[in-house]
Amino acid sequence: MELNRRILFTGLVIAIILSDSIIFLATDKSRDFYSNWIININSAIAAALAIFIVFRQKFHTLHGKAHAALAIGLSLWLCAEIIWAMYEIVWQIVAPVPSVADYLWLSAYGFLAYYLFATYKEFNKKFRFSKKVLIASIIGGVIFVTYIIGLTTSLSVLSTPRSIAMFSVMIAYPTMDAILMVPAIVILLDIRKEPLWFTPWICESLGLLLIVLSDSWFTLVVLTSLTEQFWLSSLFFAAHFLVMAAGLVWYIKYLTLHHYEQQPQHQHKMTNSETRLHNGHSNMIVPPPAVSEKRKKRIPIGTITCMVLILFAGFVVYSIYPIIFSFGNANIEVIPAPASSKHTVTLGALLSLSGASASLGESEEAGLKIALRDVNESFKKTNTNLGVGLILEDTHTNPAFGIEELKDLASKGIRIVLGPSTSAELEAIKDYANNNGIILLSPSSTAPLLATPGDNIFRLVPDDTHQAEAIATQMRKDGIGVVIPMWRADVYGDRLVNSTKGDFQMLGGTVVDGVGYAPPLGHFSASLDRINLVLWDQQLKSLDSKVTQAISRYGTEKVGVYIVAFDEVVPIFIQAQDLPSLSKVRWYGSDGSVLNNGLIRNVEAAKFAAKTSFLNPIYAIRVSHDNKSNLVESEIQNMIGRIPRSYASVAYDSLWIAALTENASRATNDINTLTKTLVQMADSYTGITGNTTLNEAGDRKYASYDFWAVRDNNSVFSWEPVNRYYQGNVTNNYEIVQEATPTNH
Repeated sequence: MELNRRILFTGLVIAIILSDSIIFLATDKSRDFYSNWIININSAIAAALAIFIVFRQKFHTLHGKAHAALAIGLSLWLCAEIIWAMYEIVWQIVAPVPSVADYLWLSAYGFLAYYLFATYKEFNKKFRFSKKVLIASIIGGVIFVTYIIGLTTSLSVLSTPRSIAMFSVMIAYPTMDAILMVPAIVILLDIRKEPLWFTPWICESLGLLLIVLSDSWFTLVVLTSLTEQFWLSSLFFAAHFLVMAAGLVWYIKYLTLHHYEQQPQHQHKMTNSETRLHNGHSNMIVPPPAVSEKRKKRIPIGTITCMVLILFAGFVVYSIYPIIFSFGNANIEVIPAPASSKHTVTLGALLSLSGASASLGESEEAGLKIALRDVNESFKKTNTNLGVGLILEDTHTNPAFGIEELKDLASKGIRIVLGPSTSAELEAIKDYANNNGIILLSPSSTAPLLATPGDNIFRLVPDDTHQAEAIATQMRKDGIGVVIPMWRADVYGDRLVNSTKGDFQMLGGTVVDGVGYAPPLGHFSASLDRINLVLWDQQLKSLDSKVTQAISRYGTEKVGVYIVAFDEVVPIFIQAQDLPSLSKVRWYGSDGSVLNNGLIRNVEAAKFAAKTSFLNPIYAIRVSHDNKSNLVESEIQNMIGRIPRSYASVAYDSLWIAALTENASRATNDINTLTKTLVQMADSYTGITGNTTLNEAGDRKYASYDFWAVRDNNSVFSWEPVNRYYQGNVTNNYEIVQEATPTNH
């Protein structure tokens, strides 16, 4: 028996390691998919085993009723997990509060509580559980719930129905967890030394305790802002279903043995512990401590367990193989130069393929891959004896990752790196690039602070002084006299807001002190967006107060909100719609939020954007005479499934310029020669985005901007172009062209 339990626990550990490894080793882009996939499979296994027990027992025993409650609870959790997976990986929206999944999860707690308390009541009659353990568990649960409620209260704004609903949901889970925690801890501690057939209740109690740990991860994330590590809770969720499944497997084994035990030839003498239980309840399953040779042949539990483990391990290894194969390079993609090339060169790319600016990095990746194909085809047709390869690395929209990734590219002999996507990342790595002879050519960094003449940093877009002038001019034209900004407090947001403030004031407007927030990290999954809804409550409350004061002083038509954000604009808008003053005024955005697909996917956020005439500028590309820009943009759109930002086309041109530069200067390793050649190529090149001439700081010289807004067409939301700003070569003034739909879209 002890050997069989060792096999069970060994198999459990192996199963947990294998399933959690799939989640742990997955890339940031695929982790949501694998997490939901594994959790749903493990949940289905546990629910199926519980249902099997119910059909075998048919309510004939006390444990039959308890396991019926357990089966219902696990089935409800399985349904909730499936629906939550739909939110995250199918619909890709922020789940409503409360969602259908919440109702199912919370409903399950009642059945699980019945199971635990029924088990506690029955065993307490026979073993007289320690009152000290019970009291300690109750005190611990009360402290846990009190702390969670206090923390959530301090972060929440309880002035709207949504915020109250959010608060209720956020405290409901830890409250229910605490209720389950009390009997689970007592059962786990007081019967751990009892006979082997108590294993099911030990496993099931331990599994429910893991749920408490999973939900408690929220507290750590809120306190430490470790939003990037929020996915670790998935490891506990995946494990807890397997632990409960292990207990159910053990119970099924003894359920089968009990069936044989009812035969006269299998009578046995009970141990003292078994006698105590059997005398107290005649229907209690009390399996024997020993099994006859005949039964061993009929029920080779060890062999069956091993076979199941082998099949499970094979299935998981088959699923995890692509991840293991790429581990260590999980965030790197290598596209080699054509094998037929006489000479080869490799370019690097640092892109925000995950994190808060993943939507931008994804479109730029598509532009680079199309350009790489076109460059190599062109070089082949023109008998240019050079093939170009590309190594793409994901920066996670996190400046801390950039240095190590740039060092990795440098170790491979790469001289020109395309990217990074954001200004905060570029600021973090520019010194290393300057000191180590590496050229950075970014297709989307726009912070004016990084416009430094004579360095190795080049940007194929204008800096934000141009965008600031455009948005300030547009706001004044709309009759806005007072602006309250809300922005991500990094080098991009700080500088853009400051530039816009200066231009708006020069035009006679007033800028009120606004609300800055720490840039969030991590992929915006449905779970993480919920935490962000809580974390931004205070900032939005402050913003609402400032807007209310401005309205009372200047009037609704004169007040506007200017937000500089990345993908976090979606949960911000979902929260903002519940604050009355924020819905009364016009909102303006930046190139960080324009054409955000999540904004139109989430109906609540889209309604707010449409209601507030949310207007966003982005660098406008000029259409080439051969209509190549339309073809490339259409191909990018097909690759990513949505309208791309113009920076994707800029990325296309940036790879062309880098490839032409390497082709023209491959005979030299001198960095000065390489930078001069790149400037010459950019000044003479006319790509799908038009003239790419650079100014003295290495940024694009000429700028024009398209303005996009979210439109509601019979409850179908879409991004539509509204205005275009043109900048002439002679003057720095912008001319507004009303309703000029860009011909390149």
